[in-house]
Amino acid sequence: MIYMDNAATSWPKPKTVRTAINEALDHAGNPGRGTHSYTVWSSMKLNEVRQKLAKLFCIKNSQRIAFTSNATHALNIAVNLCYGQIVTTAMEHNSVLRPVATRGYYHVNEADANGSLDYDRIRRSITELTGAVVMTHASNVTGEVYDVARIGEYCRKKGILFIVDCAQSAGVVPIDVESMCIDVLCFTGHKGLFGIQGTGGIYVADHVRIRPYMSGGTGSHSFLLRQPTEMPDCFEAGTVNTHGIAALGAGLDYISGIGVGKMQEIHTELWRYFTANARKINGITVYGPEDAGGGMINTGVVSLNVIGHEPGEVSMLLGKEGICTRAGYHCAPLAHKALRTDALGGTVRFSFSHLNTKEEIDTTLYTLKKLFALS
Repeated sequence: MIYMDNAATSWPKPKTVRTAINEALDHAGNPGRGTHSYTVWSSMKLNEVRQKLAKLFCIKNSQRIAFTSNATHALNIAVNLCYGQIVTTAMEHNSVLRPVATRGYYHVNEADANGSLDYDRIRRSITELTGAVVMTHASNVTGEVYDVARIGEYCRKKGILFIVDCAQSAGVVPIDVESMCIDVLCFTGHKGLFGIQGTGGIYVADHVRIRPYMSGGTGSHSFLLRQPTEMPDCFEAGTVNTHGIAALGAGLDYISGIGVGKMQEIHTELWRYFTANARKINGITVYGPEDAGGGMINTGVVSLNVIGHEPGEVSMLLGKEGICTRAGYHCAPLAHKALRTDALGGTVRFSFSHLNTKEEIDTTLYTLKKLFALS
């Protein structure tokens, strides 16, 4: 099998992730809810993984990281922290667009026909009424990595909250919350961090005004009839997914052993190789910016269509050949409007990990040619 659906969830997971889950099954109690060895083991494991995340994202205080069930959960918490108008972009996933639309009072900056963003336009859209900017670090449709540091610096000067969705970039592209001026960072555990589904988290800088999103037990301040406002308890109501977090820790160790810079290099090279060869095939339309100067970075995502065939049909036939992709709108409707693929049923998305090879890409492109009589 050739797996090219890593933007949905990474596969295969490192063997150490399975080991970490089994260890948690043997040792995990309820963290922060007692003093016996099982609950202490869990509490220590959570702190250990927070510290690993802090190192990955260049966060000074690991206690500013709260665990969530996924990036969507984290982004809903983040949007709840916003005051005033929210500025966002057309390249967002519905995990941003829906919470922002539900909350209301927002402005969306359009993308061009390649899915690229105009940073000057984003800055101009920020007014005295703007309270927050929420944007993705990388598109889940084209893989383009956006210059969040450029917007973050401007927001910091203006005193505007800057929230970044790094669901697609965490573990694939270096992230430094300090140099990028990120106030709130939202991530998932099951994609580039090589954890399992049901894990994620949110970082909130210490200067951000905290507002709980939901209330419940925390194992602390039990006589307080409102949710504590200290991090991380503020956003960890109820029992966290200790087994999943233990697996996430193993995934972080795996990434650390390779290096995020190396991950970025491999993902970008695979994207560059796929797009360069796919664009040579008559009957295939590749979406997203071309790397004319050779200096672009990409999370390893390619969207394309075979002319005259629906994306779902293409993906299904590839699947029968043992090639795993994802077809459709990828929960990013405005991105597909920008790419002019909204009326086509979206695109077929190929998304790589460092484990994919150029030989697998050659096989995939050959299979496309064979299935649809392309040349």
